[in-house]
Amino acid sequence: MQAAGHRHVPAGTMIFREDDPADRILVVHRGKIKLNHYSAEGKEYVLDIIGTGDIYGEQRLFSGQRQQVNAIALEAVSFCEIYKRDIEALIMREPSVGIRMLEELGTKYSRVSRLHEILSINDAKGRLAGFLLHLSGEAGGKVIRIDRETISASINLRTETISRKLKELERDGLVATEGHRVIRLADTDGLRAVFESSE
Repeated sequence: MQAAGHRHVPAGTMIFREDDPADRILVVHRGKIKLNHYSAEGKEYVLDIIGTGDIYGEQRLFSGQRQQVNAIALEAVSFCEIYKRDIEALIMREPSVGIRMLEELGTKYSRVSRLHEILSINDAKGRLAGFLLHLSGEAGGKVIRIDRETISASINLRTETISRKLKELERDGLVATEGHRVIRLADTDGLRAVFESSE
């Protein structure tokens, strides 16, 4: 806490860019941050969305690499930044901090493996169902706040396809949408059945 720099930024803020030095970790207190990458043609790929309680940056902190993604606030975000020099000093004093960072890396590897599994599904409805279940697990509840464009960039489906498949899931009684950004999961078992039948 003594080493952390506290920041509060509005939605749309670029927190860091690709090729910036990977010399800090972020600890999110409130809000969501999108980690994305743009192709040479300008197409956006959302690689992850991190939120309350998540930590980001430890995977490259000691590698000498630079940032490989952009971090953009999806909504108003409150977070801490802790720089490499302070973390190194802390680990020397408290080795348990290093162990905790390794545990966090293991959790992130599991998250990435789940996302790869979801992306391997060809059926659009099944892929969307799997992604919604994944997000609900990350959020710790059945209410997801995310726009269609971010879902599209996350699971490589057209925005129009996302909207169409959401309507199908809504007709089936599996989800309920509220406006453009709120999705309530009405039947997680039903969504899981759609996802598993598509594998």
